[in-house]
Amino acid sequence: MPEVQLHHEGHPMYRRMVRFDWSETPLHWVPEDPFSTHMINVLHLLLPEGERHFIKAVLEASSLVDDPELEAAIKPFIQQESWHAWAHQVVLDHLAQQGIETKPYTDRLGRLLSMTLGDPPKWFPPAMKRWWLYRRLADVAALEHYTAMLGQWVLTNRGLDYAKADPMMLDLLRWHGAEEVEHRSLVYDVYQHVSGNYLIRAFSMLFVSPLFIGWWVAGARYLMAQDPTIDRKWRWRDWLWAAREYRLPGPWKLMVTTPVRYLRPSHHPNDEASTQMAIDYLAYSPVAKAARERARSQGKSPDQTQGIEISGNGARKVKAR
Repeated sequence: MPEVQLHHEGHPMYRRMVRFDWSETPLHWVPEDPFSTHMINVLHLLLPEGERHFIKAVLEASSLVDDPELEAAIKPFIQQESWHAWAHQVVLDHLAQQGIETKPYTDRLGRLLSMTLGDPPKWFPPAMKRWWLYRRLADVAALEHYTAMLGQWVLTNRGLDYAKADPMMLDLLRWHGAEEVEHRSLVYDVYQHVSGNYLIRAFSMLFVSPLFIGWWVAGARYLMAQDPTIDRKWRWRDWLWAAREYRLPGPWKLMVTTPVRYLRPSHHPNDEASTQMAIDYLAYSPVAKAARERARSQGKSPDQTQGIEISGNGARKVKAR
């Protein structure tokens, strides 16, 4: 009888080693809508830099984790995040081939993240170094709240489908979004386990939220200015129009609703999105299917998105096959 493994809601199961072919993806992959295209393209600039720091913070905190199930979930989280960073980096190479150089923006972002999410100053005493780690974890948990919200949004909205957006790009966004929903609780649970201080958690959201939105808008302005095929500037009214068409999450959702929900003392990421919806998409995703087939052909264990049950205590039973 195969052993049954308990998998907790909001924690990752495994890495899906997906591959993408960008050879047929046009520069404006939302047809006749460079604004929505570049607003979403900013994620390709933000996420690789951010996820490298996410990985480092969680790895450093792992030495303080003494819960076996939580500790076991850290490895697949790191594997998923590293694959996300790689997948988006490849899109940046595709943009460069189309005449959009992103390195000036990503270099500036990298310097900022190194200051805020990097190692503490060497002269910090041990207590301050521990506080610095707690704050970094809290910052990452706040940003993971945003990525889970964006993941749920891209899984549920059909505006990009109606706009006939490039299917390869949609699959990337939904594969990544589904995995963000799947592991949405991991960093939060690590933070709660090693610190749990509400004031640090609340401060981190108030700190990272305007930075995240500001760098997103700045990135869209940068990409539109770099786009050699358009002579058009970034405008707020275009964002409002794209939100009404369900091509983008709206400013109110990003700037108000998302951080306010996180600031509730009773907040937990499991209440914010649907794991089952994420798992259903990962079972359907063309690139995830192809990854399973590659694993089978190489004699490796394919992912086990079937045989999942939600139990009353919030844990999922995954039947080994």
